[in-house]
Amino acid sequence: MRKLIILIVLLILTAPASAHELKVYTVMVNSEGVYPANIPNGSMKEGDSVWFWMKDSTENATLIVELERDGLMLQSPVLQYACELNENGTEKLDDSCENRFDFTFDQRNAAGLWNISFMKYVNQTLIETTSGSVLVQEDIHDEHLDNLVKKSNPTIPSIIILIALMIILFPNQRPEVEDE
Repeated sequence: MRKLIILIVLLILTAPASAHELKVYTVMVNSEGVYPANIPNGSMKEGDSVWFWMKDSTENATLIVELERDGLMLQSPVLQYACELNENGTEKLDDSCENRFDFTFDQRNAAGLWNISFMKYVNQTLIETTSGSVLVQEDIHDEHLDNLVKKSNPTIPSIIILIALMIILFPNQRPEVEDE
């Protein structure tokens, strides 16, 4: 059992560091506007998500959210204020009805300025477009630590693994201490 614990501790110490804790940022669109239209700088990193909620109860209002970066354009489905539910209130009657659009920025290559367009329709006629943006930061945590280990001493993980193997293979090879 002791060998297993030592091996697990050593594997944890030599494993690459994990990325930042992933976050979800919420953007609400209601009859008064988009809150916030511009997501504050420093709020989002690669791998984080944004939930765009349609909370505008204007009759027959719908919303489409567009995200654009470097020519790449993504569009939400048509979002509605509410979706009709069954008599129990547990399931949507129309599976295509959505009131929230979830978008996750890719773990890699999503860094940069994303332009966001919020297009509000009433009776399928575009009546308002609000523009916003989000600056997604690169998540370089893993890469930075890997480079730090390589620059400081690339043999450290190898030495730790070698010591672990010696402890496992030769558990009784310890120096003897004489009793006084």
